[in-house]
Amino acid sequence: MDDSSNAVMPERGTRSAQRGLVITIVVLIVLGLLLLAAAILLAANAQDAGPSVRVVRDLLIIVMSLEIIIVGAAFTLFLIQLARLVNLIHNEVEPLIDAASETVNTVRGTAAFLSKNLVEPVTAVNSTLRGVSKVVGDVDAIRKAAGVVMSASSVAAPYVPPVEKPEDEPAPRRAKAARPASKPGKVSNRKKTRSPKRQQEED
Repeated sequence: MDDSSNAVMPERGTRSAQRGLVITIVVLIVLGLLLLAAAILLAANAQDAGPSVRVVRDLLIIVMSLEIIIVGAAFTLFLIQLARLVNLIHNEVEPLIDAASETVNTVRGTAAFLSKNLVEPVTAVNSTLRGVSKVVGDVDAIRKAAGVVMSASSVAAPYVPPVEKPEDEPAPRRAKAARPASKPGKVSNRKKTRSPKRQQEED
């Protein structure tokens, strides 16, 4: 859309310029024809038109003199304005340009100082923190991977039941002192009155 409008605008400008040129040429041709017709008429009636031609000549001389005076005054004003412009450039614009260049140099020095004393340390600290965070993240990832590997190995390994330790064997009993032989009747009664637990221990 913008390209088409930009292409149309130069075409319109060239057309208007061509139109103005054609109109100027036509006007000049018409004026030339009119002057030629007037010259022919004056030449045909030279005796009658002599005094009027002198009057027209005097008027043209006066007009041309006035034009020369106006052009001279305009040229003088142009020279005065040109001198004022040169003075303005020399006395006003040059200090502004110097001040602008000084400001640019100051800004450049400030930017260099900030980049050296502020931006570079901040960038270094930022890169260090990023490196530390990356290392911590890698360590965490390694720890998680190790946990996954351990869990996978524990799942893949066959189940080995725990080995039960043998119970402590009872200490050997001391040999009891020999008791005196009792009567046969009493022995049989004792044997009958023994508890089952005692009998198991003796067995």
